[in-house]
This record gives sequence, C-alpha cells and structure tokens, in this order.
Amino acid sequence: MSWLFVYHQSNITYNEWSLPKGFEEALRDLNVDVIKYTFENPDNFKLPEKKFFLENNIEVLLSFYAGKSEILENELIRVKKEVPILLISELGDEPQTLVHNKVRARISDISLTPDKQSSIYWNNQGCNCLWFNHWADTNIFKYLPEKKRTNFIVTTMGKRKYNFLLKFLLGRNFLNKRCKAEKNSAFFNSGKIVFQYARWDEITRRIFEAGACKCCILTNRLPSHTGVETIFAHNVSAIYYEGLFDLIYQVFRLWFKPELIEEIANNSYEIVMSNHTQLERAKFLLKKVNELKSKK
Repeated sequence: MSWLFVYHQSNITYNEWSLPKGFEEALRDLNVDVIKYTFENPDNFKLPEKKFFLENNIEVLLSFYAGKSEILENELIRVKKEVPILLISELGDEPQTLVHNKVRARISDISLTPDKQSSIYWNNQGCNCLWFNHWADTNIFKYLPEKKRTNFIVTTMGKRKYNFLLKFLLGRNFLNKRCKAEKNSAFFNSGKIVFQYARWDEITRRIFEAGACKCCILTNRLPSHTGVETIFAHNVSAIYYEGLFDLIYQVFRLWFKPELIEEIANNSYEIVMSNHTQLERAKFLLKKVNELKSKK
C-alpha cells in the first residue's frame, strides 16, 4: 500500500528544501511507501486520474497546502468520489488561515492543524481534526557544538514589532537576518538567544527550530488556549515577555544570568528532540492512520 503526498513546491526544478519535503523524508524513514506529487502553480494543476491510484495501490492521499485553492479543493473532492482512499489534509498556518479551510476540513478523513483552538473549532463543526503542532526539521535545524555563539540575540523574524527596540538596546549584540534553509542552523547556533514575536497570538515554528539548535527561547506570552506553556514552561524551557517593559526587563535579566540562558537552552533542546521533530510528527500521524483504518 502507498501514500500519495501532494504539496506545493514553488521551484520544482531545483528541488529545494521545504517543510513538506522534510516530512516526506520522515515518512520514508518509517518505511511508508510515499509517491510524491508536487505542483508549482496552485491555480493550474490536476491530480492523477483513478487509474493511477489503482495501479499504484494508493490507500492514503496526504495534502499539505497553506491558503485558499479552489482547484485543490475540487481535485480532492473528485479523487475522493472516484477512489476509496483515506484523505488527510494539513491546513497550513492556522489560526490565520482558518477561514480558507472549510472545504478541506470537512471532506478529509483526518485534518491537521498546528493551532489547538482551531482543532477544537473544526471538531465542533463535525470534522476529525487533530492538533498537529509545529516541529523542527532536524535536517535543517540542528545543534552545532563547534559553533561559537558570538551573538547575544538572533532572529529571522524580519521587521516585526520590537525589532528596532532590540537593535537600539543591544546594537551589534542583536542580529535580525533572513536565511536560506540550509543556513539556518549556522545562524541560530551563532546566537545564545532566539527572539520571536508572534503577530497572531499563535505558536510559531521558530520556537521549535530555536530549541533544536539549543538556543534559549525568548518570545511573547500567548493566550492559555494555545497550549504553548504545556510544551515550554516559563523560566524552565522558554522565557515569555508581556509587552514592552517586560521585554526590556527580560533582556537585561538574561544579560546578567548566562547560567539561566544555558539552562533554558538545554531544556528546550531536550523537549524538541524528544517530542517535536519531523520524525515524531510522522510517527504520530502513522499511528492515527492505522487507528482509523482498524475502525473502518
């Protein structure tokens, strides 16, 4: 039995790293027979015909896509009608993309969301939606013990809130830089702390990726319904700040407590590597698929 893994790849020719690509490799590591089906243009593509599914003995169609695509929705509906498959849809960056996911959540046997509150919402709508939280792809984000941590705080967040404040406070000790996938590890490992500001009050992928690089996580406090502090506890495996003045306080507190930075970095690393990698998410999904198949 095989899985057809459908996902958007903006540049198929160069086959660059992407989140779905890393997850695909994790499924293969678990001996899942994965057939990849990528598309460059979300407004102009077609999924394989019924004959392809039957000839390749495909039992699961896994779709990763963030945002709205009526073509993808229509193609998934068509395939679902033509072939007896298990349809799994990863719903992208919820909660901000929740409004785009009504069709895919409802037609899927399993849908996956990184947002705990969104999973509750979809289940209340009669969908089978799992809280499938973000993870760190350890092919890209990894601890490099030989790397010297010459920067106090680093981030790849771009021009978000508090960027100019931190630059003013720390000068060259704060570095905000966009990196290509394979360069993220070296950049994160150059810093003692990775800073994040979540604009949508959502758990972001960056905090898991920082943990995988054994960095101290410094991020804004999120609402309790996100469940983030059930993963990273304040002052144990992350530091949360509440607003401008608390951020300033936490920065100077960490500046004078290097042992706290190291303790939090070690704890976050252990948490991520034990529970929040691409392989752990693939294991979780495979378990849920097997449970659903046994019920049917």
